[in-house]
Amino acid sequence: MANIIKAWKKFISTGKLEPGAVRSEIADSWRRCYAAGVNPWDGTSHQILDSQQVEELCRQHQDLIDIAHPFMSRLYKFVAGSRFIVILADERGYIMDILGDDDTLDNASQLNLIVGSGWMEEKVGTNGVGTALKLQRPMQISGPEHYCHNVHNWTCSAAPIFNDNGQIISVLQLSGPSREAHLHTLGMVVAAAEAISDQIRIKRQNRELIILNNRLLDIFQTVSDGAIIINKRAMITHVNPIAEQIIGRQLLGHSITEFFEPSRQISELLSKSSSFADVELQAFGARGFFYCLVSGKPIKDSDGKSDGAVIFFNPIHKVKNLANRFSGAEASFRFSDIMGKSPEIRAAIQVAAKAAANNSNVLICGESGTGKEIFAQAIHNASPLREGPFIALNCAALPRELIASELFGYVEGAFTGAKRGGRPGKFEMAAGGTLFLDEIGDMPLDQQATLLRVLQEKKVTRLGGDKIIPVDARVICATNKNLQEEISKNNFRQDLYYRLNVILVEVPPLRERPVDIAPLFDYLLEKISKRLNTPINFIEPGIKECLQQYNWPGNVRELENVVEKMVNMASNQTLHFENLPAEIAVLQTESTRNGKSFVSPCNNDGSEPAGITALLDERQKLIDLLACHNGNISRVAKEFGVSRNTIYRKLSFYNISREQSFD
Repeated sequence: MANIIKAWKKFISTGKLEPGAVRSEIADSWRRCYAAGVNPWDGTSHQILDSQQVEELCRQHQDLIDIAHPFMSRLYKFVAGSRFIVILADERGYIMDILGDDDTLDNASQLNLIVGSGWMEEKVGTNGVGTALKLQRPMQISGPEHYCHNVHNWTCSAAPIFNDNGQIISVLQLSGPSREAHLHTLGMVVAAAEAISDQIRIKRQNRELIILNNRLLDIFQTVSDGAIIINKRAMITHVNPIAEQIIGRQLLGHSITEFFEPSRQISELLSKSSSFADVELQAFGARGFFYCLVSGKPIKDSDGKSDGAVIFFNPIHKVKNLANRFSGAEASFRFSDIMGKSPEIRAAIQVAAKAAANNSNVLICGESGTGKEIFAQAIHNASPLREGPFIALNCAALPRELIASELFGYVEGAFTGAKRGGRPGKFEMAAGGTLFLDEIGDMPLDQQATLLRVLQEKKVTRLGGDKIIPVDARVICATNKNLQEEISKNNFRQDLYYRLNVILVEVPPLRERPVDIAPLFDYLLEKISKRLNTPINFIEPGIKECLQQYNWPGNVRELENVVEKMVNMASNQTLHFENLPAEIAVLQTESTRNGKSFVSPCNNDGSEPAGITALLDERQKLIDLLACHNGNISRVAKEFGVSRNTIYRKLSFYNISREQSFD
């Protein structure tokens, strides 16, 4: 120590040190203190926080203080009675907590070694807290190794406390009389500092685990699927509210096998930790058995060993309803979408609206293109089943071999090409909603018998399977055939007809309600012109009257096609007679020949030839001018004072050919 005191005195006087006079760490610290202008005869902290600042300091580091204090107490027990004190400082060097013998604490207070005082090296010279912070490693400073004379009778062993990112968050120090300095003192402090760091990490990890566990628990409790956790013995240990709601029975403490049929998937989930997803299993609930879509995943411990499993499930009809929603299996039309004011269409709507009020089977009859599916969708959307799916199947569009699999589904391996895992049929997909069977008159006789049994028993069995599946779908059928005639021809079962024909809705053909043609035309024109981005601002007079005389064998579907064709062929945002299909345009000439008052579409000024006489006069004038100008359309148009296109339309209107002789 004498050599160190001699070196210290020389240094504070000259600022110079003999090589090897003191440890290199001490020498470097003295030089930093000398450069910072630290008073070597002081050694008292003058960086004192006020009471409010101390309160804020402790508040910000309360978790750290709480964790460190038990370790400080244990460390103090080893040195109690030996005039040592234990100090905890923050990352800047301000003391946050201090423990020790009363007389030692009194001596320390004379140096302002108290809570709220700062012990930075650049302020109070070489010391345990300040130098350990500066070097970022444990340090022991004893006696005259301190830069300031007033602390030469102290020994300080300090060790930084690091967080997980390697940053210093605090310093732990053990201080006492310099004559009691031992190397093992520093070792004790280092061990305590590392224990505090470990405890901080453990507490953080525990906090994260608690947060994660709470989040997982929230997810487990609020997930839309039923969720069950089972242990290695298949006993249910946790269950969420949805699972209890689906099953309708007490689940906790029972075996999973009490609620689901024995299956290879669940067995291997526990025995081999094999996950599975979207497996259809039979479940047993308070209201009997039903089918669920089930997924399972093993729960493993830190060693990778299985410690049970979590199982998610949902009644298959809920899954199908969700799939139907996103696959477009929904009804979009309502009764308000059915155009027409004629007594015939209003009567059909009235019957259909009454049918919507209950779940009885409905038979919709009408020619092709009359809108039978629109009626079916409107009935569904006005019924108590409106929230369920609307599943449509065209019986005429499928080969007879596929109708059964489409309607009733099949199990895996039922036939060559059967999908792995099987597939539910339309009856199952329509559970809780409506099944619309279009063109029912084209269903093969053998399938009619199966359909009749399903309608009677409200149960289906998939092709190749033996499990009976309850179905609760409402059935609406449609046909363009006379089913009674089909019965007489032995093409349709009479008993099925009576089962289907509970409520009969007859959709009238378009020719029987000509009063609806004009408003339908206007509606379709507006819809199609918007879709094709082709605005129509003018319709030649007489076109609607011409449409009303047509027979419309294709009904509304044909009218829609005609309107789309006219919009595509329109010019100058105008619908002309030549845009009409030939089979409809010919009616214009026939009406003229029959002497009917018919509006001519030809005059650009909007005037009309007055009756048949005026029409005949104009026709003759056109013939005369063509003869005069040898069929030159340009000259004829100039004589008429109209465009060439108008002359062409007049030629079509009056059934005049340019090739005929005008002699």
